[in-house]
Order: sequence, then structure tokens, then C-alpha cells
Amino acid sequence: MRMLIVAVVMGLTTLPAALATEVFVLESGGQIEGELVNRDEKPRQRYVIKTSSGAQITLEKSQVKKVVRRRPEEAEYERIKDSYADTVEGQWALAEWCKQHRLVAQRKVHLRRILELDPEHLPARRALGYMRVEGKWLTEEEIMTSRGYVRVGSRWKLPQEIELEEQQRKAELAAKEWYGRLKRWRGWLDSASRSEQGWQEISQITDPAAIPAIAQYLGEEQDPRIRKLYIDVLAQINAPEGYRIMTLSSLNDPDQEVRLTCLDYLDNEPRPAVVEMYIKHLRHKDNAVVNRAAVGLARMKDPSAIPPLIDALVTTHKFLVDNTPAGQTTAGFGTGGGAFQFGGGPKYVSRKLQNPDVLDALVLLSDGMNFQYDSDAWKRWYASQKTNTAIDARRD
Repeated sequence: MRMLIVAVVMGLTTLPAALATEVFVLESGGQIEGELVNRDEKPRQRYVIKTSSGAQITLEKSQVKKVVRRRPEEAEYERIKDSYADTVEGQWALAEWCKQHRLVAQRKVHLRRILELDPEHLPARRALGYMRVEGKWLTEEEIMTSRGYVRVGSRWKLPQEIELEEQQRKAELAAKEWYGRLKRWRGWLDSASRSEQGWQEISQITDPAAIPAIAQYLGEEQDPRIRKLYIDVLAQINAPEGYRIMTLSSLNDPDQEVRLTCLDYLDNEPRPAVVEMYIKHLRHKDNAVVNRAAVGLARMKDPSAIPPLIDALVTTHKFLVDNTPAGQTTAGFGTGGGAFQFGGGPKYVSRKLQNPDVLDALVLLSDGMNFQYDSDAWKRWYASQKTNTAIDARRD
């Protein structure tokens, strides 16, 4: 019996700390700490709370905004905090206890108290993130704020960066909306009753945010008339990304009319970025694309394209051929794509091809010079042109 009484007494001495396990935030703005007595009540009608002092309070459900579960370490902190001396040593010991139990907010309270008692306490300064700048103790927030930065979550950003990210977010949202609209209007084009309305809606697009959606549907579209409509819209929007897409279409679209439409829009003013893309495609593995790039450079009339055009007069391309005699089957070690390294069957072979559109572009850009496919002769001519230009510049 005596042992039972001792156990009950010991339980009572620790009861207050154990009771304060929850915080009841009230709609009125206040809060009550204690233990929920009627924890198993379902559906919840009221909260019966036993406080650390032993009092019991009953609240209607409508009076409580939310219930925050308190960690056992927080309850223990409330029990022991007043037992530590209000000295540098006592507050540092309590701050270290908070650190061990991951009580970040409580630890900061005691670190700040240490600085009130000893402003030059280095460990507390460092723990709070202070740095000495020009003889002054400053927090990271004070330093970054003085430099014009703003804290966004866990990162520091300049206002210009925040504004740019917001603009990008809005642009991405607008682009997503255009995917839905364009899909709906494209569907109307296949409807006898709404085809005209769909055509009109698409043809009136002027928002640059629509370009990603147009690019996707342009690549998926099978009808060349509708691809041409998308090209018309890109030209109407008049944005660099739109011209980049038109350049790719002028190189890759299977329909000549669509390709020529792109060129009509591209060559109406100097476009260095377009010239650069065409020059890059002079090295394309597909010979047809090489010649289309030359056609584009001829339309752009940019003399800087002459040297890469000379290099592209004759290009080497790989072709897949089948050397297997009729009715015969052979085996070999594959290299991928159905080709073989040796033996009979399909193989890749390299061939040098003369590119007539490249020659035509060179004749146009050189004001009528024509050395056919003799790249060395073209290079000598171009070098002489540069030499004459340099001499004329010195004379001037």
C-alpha cells in the first residue's frame, strides 16, 4: 500500500508538466494551454480542458479556432526554464538545452537575453547569425536588407529578380491557357458549323504568350493549309521566338508553299539570328536541309554567309543501301538502325554531293561570280575581295 501511495504522489508531482500538452487557439484571439479530457468524443461538440493548475474548462466547438499539439520537450521546457539563473552562464546552459531538444524559438529568446547581459558574448552572437562589419555587429538580415535584398522564404532576392520571376510566372500561366484555347479552336476547324469561327479566332491571335502553343500544334498539324495559318499568326505576333520557329519550318516543313511563306516573312528585314540558324544548318546531315538553308541565306542577302556557303558547296552524307542479292539472306554484326559493318545486307555508305542551291546563293551574294563547285577558287576570290577592301579602307 505504501508503495502505491508513493507512486500516486510521484505522478501528481509531474502532472502539471504533462497536462500542458496542447494549445487551444480561440476564435477571440486568445489561447489556453492544457490537456484535452474528452479526447474520444465523436463527433466533436465541445472541448473539456484540464489546465496545468488542475482547473477544468469547457469550451464549445465554435469557440476554438484550432488545436496545436505541443511536443513533450516544450512542456518540459516550460517546467524547467525558471530554474536556470538569469546570468550569462545560466542562460547559455538553457540555450544549449534548447538546442539539444530542437527548440529553436525558445533558444533564440535566451541567446538574446545573453546579449543583453553581455553584448560581446561571441558564441551567442555567432549562434544568432551576427557578423562584425566595420566594427558593428549585424545580423544577416540587416546586412542583406542594407544591400537591397528581400527575404523570400529561405532565400534572399533582389526586387528586380522577384519582379522577373513574377512576370515569368504570369507568362507561363498565360501560355498554359493558350494551349487550351488553340486546341479548342483547332477542333472547330473540323466542324462544318464552326470552321469559319475557328479560323477567325486563330487568325486574330497577337499575344506572344501563345507562341509555345502555336509551335506545338504547328509541329503536330498534318494539313498544310493550317500550318500556313499558324505561320501567318507567328508573323503577326512579330516576336523573335516566332521568327525562330518560322526559320525551322522553312527548313523542315514538307510542303514547299509553307516553306516559301516562311521565307516571305523572314526576308523583309535584316535578321542576324535567322542568318546564324541557316548557317548552322549548312552542316546538317540531310542534304535537302543543306540546300534549303542556302535558299534562306540567298533570301537574307547577308554577305557574312559567303565563307560557310563556300564550305558547303560539296558536302558528305551517309546513305543506307542494301547489297543483299535478290533471294539471299545474310547475317552480320549490327551497328544499329538496320545497318551492318561487314558482310552482305544493308550498309551505310558516304557520298559527296554537290549542292546547287548553295552555288546559286554564292552567285547571288557575289554579284554574279561563278566558279562552279571549285571551293578553292571561291576561297581565293573571297580572300582577294577582303584584301581589296582593306586597301580601300587604308586609302580612305
